[in-house]
Amino acid sequence: MNKIILNTVAREKRWALMRDQSLIQIQYYQPQQVSLIENIYVGIVEKVEKGLNAAFVNIGHDKNGFLHLRDVPQTDETKEHKIHQGEKLLVQVVKDATGTKGPKLTAVIELKGQHLVYMPNGRYVAVSKKAQDEEVRNEWKRLGDTITTKEEGILFRTSALNQTEDAIKAELEELRLQYSLFKNYVDKAPKLLFHRDRMMDDLLELAKKLQQVEIVADSYSVKKELSERFEKESITNWSILQYNGQEDIFSHFDLESKVKKALQQQVWLSNGGSIVIEQTEAMTVIDVNTGKFTGKDQLKQTVLKTNIAAAKEIGRQIMLRNLSGMIMIDFVDMNKKEYHAEVISSLKEALRTDFTRTIIVGFNDLGVLQLTRKKTKRPLLEYVTTRCPVCQGSGRIESPETKAFQLERELHEYRSRIEEGVVVEVSEDVASFYKGEHQLYFNELQNRLKKEIRFVIQDHAHPFYHIKRFE
Repeated sequence: MNKIILNTVAREKRWALMRDQSLIQIQYYQPQQVSLIENIYVGIVEKVEKGLNAAFVNIGHDKNGFLHLRDVPQTDETKEHKIHQGEKLLVQVVKDATGTKGPKLTAVIELKGQHLVYMPNGRYVAVSKKAQDEEVRNEWKRLGDTITTKEEGILFRTSALNQTEDAIKAELEELRLQYSLFKNYVDKAPKLLFHRDRMMDDLLELAKKLQQVEIVADSYSVKKELSERFEKESITNWSILQYNGQEDIFSHFDLESKVKKALQQQVWLSNGGSIVIEQTEAMTVIDVNTGKFTGKDQLKQTVLKTNIAAAKEIGRQIMLRNLSGMIMIDFVDMNKKEYHAEVISSLKEALRTDFTRTIIVGFNDLGVLQLTRKKTKRPLLEYVTTRCPVCQGSGRIESPETKAFQLERELHEYRSRIEEGVVVEVSEDVASFYKGEHQLYFNELQNRLKKEIRFVIQDHAHPFYHIKRFE
């Protein structure tokens, strides 16, 4: 049974997908970090970079959007994608901003209806891939050709196949009217013209793809809105319950501790092995360790079992942490190539319920498995953590030894001062190393400086010192 825990009583909205008491997926919707995907803006072209074949577009946010010229509709006159600095145009977000990069944009607008996806400048007709009957697909494509202009594009969603031609035409006219209203605001750039309730949309899509789902909500208004949207979309594979407890719903279902575990670099496997996950802006690297072997005779089997267990857990972690972009997995060395196929099969099975497109490239010559996962939303790590002000995101800080040597060098610079003593605020670990075992170096350092050193111990989160005063 799939269970979605919906937490909406605070400004930060979030939901978690559980399966057999295991946390499969979690999504956050923070006021300052709401996804911009599918938002439609009228923007101003700030700069055209011919070398990048792209433009940077001001849409009213801190970071300009990135628009590749291939994502600008062609003109009938030139058959080229052309824009210029200062131009105002309608754009839609296809990828959120990440790191130092602004959101990725397209000028090929998509408006999603209940049964159609309308593209005013799409120039093609398509039918949902779920319609596998070629004759049925061709029939709907013919209809699409007759009800659209040569500039327009249209995608028939799966639900459209059960609708009448008149219903489809009526929805198409509604979407055309919506787009024409957007065009009236071109002179107001930069301006947001359209945005979706991402949480509701995501839950709706999730419910469509899951076989059976029970939703537990902590807000009656959200429960009511979700029920109405499910009924409108004729989704019947769900049930929704109201949670009325005093305890926060995530705490009640022990989800807070599960989220904390999902942020740890090391994940332990049931057989004693482990995986270590390192996320960077460029890629994610995952290392698999076997732990303690049971014996040399069982080494090959231990390696295979560990790698298969790791592949299953890695699939879950990819979805849970929303890892994307290039992912490199360094499994424990396997000599037999048939083992590679077993590991890949286990990973594919673990990703079977993933709704984000993943391409498994395969093992390279170094024995590292390469895969890519489409970037759509921020990884979990970016939603709930920020850069450490001490290590600046490196994950490491200066050691007590390093800080002690820095203090020694800095005090040496003041050896010519006339004061006889110096007061230093210092953490216990730095003071201990500075003095040495049994204060082996402390007296010698004082004599060298010709000053009495007085340490004032401070509780600190990391190795620390501060020269407070001379006296």
